[in-house]
Amino acid sequence: MTGLGGLTSDPNHAAVFSGLMPLLVGMGVVVLVLSGLLWLIRRRFGVAGPAKIDCAVVGGLAVGPRERLVVVRVEGKRLLLGITSSAIGLLCELPEVAAAPTAPAPAGFAGALAQAFDRWRGAKPLDGAHAP
Repeated sequence: MTGLGGLTSDPNHAAVFSGLMPLLVGMGVVVLVLSGLLWLIRRRFGVAGPAKIDCAVVGGLAVGPRERLVVVRVEGKRLLLGITSSAIGLLCELPEVAAAPTAPAPAGFAGALAQAFDRWRGAKPLDGAHAP
């Protein structure tokens, strides 16, 4: 007796294996059909993921050990939220802030180096050009 210990040589055991074979094939077919239906549903209707909304945290301030004030931008609106350990509440809607004018970018490495030296010396030119 080698291999399966004589299970296949006994006619009773061979009948058990032949009786399980249709069950195993049927279960395999059911698994294949279900996975095919799942693939078809995902392909047809898309994968249902999290809702995509325009939301970003602009800034926050801790006002206590578990309390915070947070400014959030949602769908183009700026909202001030109060956050505690047990609740989140809308405090007010903030007006849009005009963007501060930025200094023009220096032309090349020489301009950036000149601007860095000016800041180091304490001179801050108004137009972004190199101060004498």
